[in-house]
Amino acid sequence: MVAVLLIGGLVSAVVYDAQRHNETHYAAQLMDRHADVVTEAITDRVDHYSDTLTDLALAVGAEAEPRADLYERLTAGLDVARLPGASGVAFVVAARTAQVGSVQRTWRTRGSAGLRLTPAPGHDEHLFVVFDRVFDSSPGVLGLDLAQSPQAVEALRTARQSGALAISPAYQLLRDRGVATPLRQTSVAFAAPVHAGLSVGGADTFEGWIVMAVRGQDFLAQTLIDRGQGAIQVSLADPAAAGAVIAAARPGRRLTDDRLDRERILIVGQRRWQVSMWPTRRLMAITDRGISMITGGSGIALTIMLAVVTGVLAGSRSRALHQVEQATAALRGDIDRREAVEARLREREHELHHLAFHDPLTGLANRQLFYERLTHALTTRGERFIAVLFIDLDGFKEVNDARGHHAGDIVLKTVAERLHAGVRISDTAARFGGDEFAVLLESLTDVGDAHTAAARAVADVQQPIDITGISVTVSASVGIAVHVPGGADSADDLLRGADAAMYAAKAAGKNRYVLAEAGR
Repeated sequence: MVAVLLIGGLVSAVVYDAQRHNETHYAAQLMDRHADVVTEAITDRVDHYSDTLTDLALAVGAEAEPRADLYERLTAGLDVARLPGASGVAFVVAARTAQVGSVQRTWRTRGSAGLRLTPAPGHDEHLFVVFDRVFDSSPGVLGLDLAQSPQAVEALRTARQSGALAISPAYQLLRDRGVATPLRQTSVAFAAPVHAGLSVGGADTFEGWIVMAVRGQDFLAQTLIDRGQGAIQVSLADPAAAGAVIAAARPGRRLTDDRLDRERILIVGQRRWQVSMWPTRRLMAITDRGISMITGGSGIALTIMLAVVTGVLAGSRSRALHQVEQATAALRGDIDRREAVEARLREREHELHHLAFHDPLTGLANRQLFYERLTHALTTRGERFIAVLFIDLDGFKEVNDARGHHAGDIVLKTVAERLHAGVRISDTAARFGGDEFAVLLESLTDVGDAHTAAARAVADVQQPIDITGISVTVSASVGIAVHVPGGADSADDLLRGADAAMYAAKAAGKNRYVLAEAGR
């Protein structure tokens, strides 16, 4: 009995550890993908704001004498809908203390009639706002001297010296100093240099700066939430500003697992930002993390049951020495019970094996079984081509949100049936989780067979699906990665290549397939 407990416990521990390792490996892949998506989204958002500011600086610089009415026309289309988080955009010029009066007269004659320059005390060189367009309800800053803000000064100085857009260190805007402390946000300033004389081909003369103040949380929070999909928590910080957090999204409950934490460094606007990401319980739910607990618990339960049966049998044999007839009858009963228990154990083991390697909703192979078959195919197929199709559904979220999870399950089951029916018996269709599927094509004659299979998958998926009398349609973006005979691709290489190609298919307009580039 003790031996059964020891051996059974050891086997259960080994199975649990293997399943846990696979779950953690999958979770790490998901975290890497989310990290790439989030950092790309931040870069895209910053590029959008930078392009807008740079275009405005070029337009202002193209005029020999920038005027207030021109500035109003150029900035008329800018608002918080197009530039979330931006409090306004201003034209800033430099002046020394002795020049304040003449500078004020100059810009009043250029249409800034109510301009009143207010030099900041303790400074000889000033940075005055001469044109201002406010996007929100905060007070304007016309005439304000930005020299009193060291962070803004740093961004303006960097932009002038480099001739390119620069972003300030994280700080609190001057216009927000009157806001209640709990409502203040960490902000940054975008600064683009303005050079005059560009329209006539003359000398490139520095005129001033176009400056846009941006409140970090309003600027990026929704982007971080959308891209993280509630599966991760994200924090964007400025290391050079004592690690000040510019924006953060903290949905769900964070899990403590250093192996899954991710960090990225971005260089934007001549500034170094740090993006930190942590997994949440939702990410773990996507990875079917509970399977390892079920497997381990079931193994322990089976071990205890076997130990109990062994003890019962040992006791029966002992009693048989004293009462032969009664022991014979008891032994027969024990044998019957043992056979019944063993039959149940075999059934349970079969069920556990199926749960461990198949998706419970669609019945397709899961990520672990797919990975094992792909690894086996790479080591046994010799001179035949092997292809991996990575499939992501387009429009599934809209169906799921509009019709409910039951409708979403019908769509996933229908797509799974179509993918399974469209492959050969030697191939493998799998569901990786959510609305992601994969197909392993073995023993292909050439790359063209993979194209044919991908085209068939795209065509099959986009056929209408009936949900309680209502027809809905989804499509598929398919990435293809091919292993050629003699190639050195690993299973992970093919999966990464197919995943990247799938994202390329989405970027190209969805409802199509894209072949991964060689070496990716």
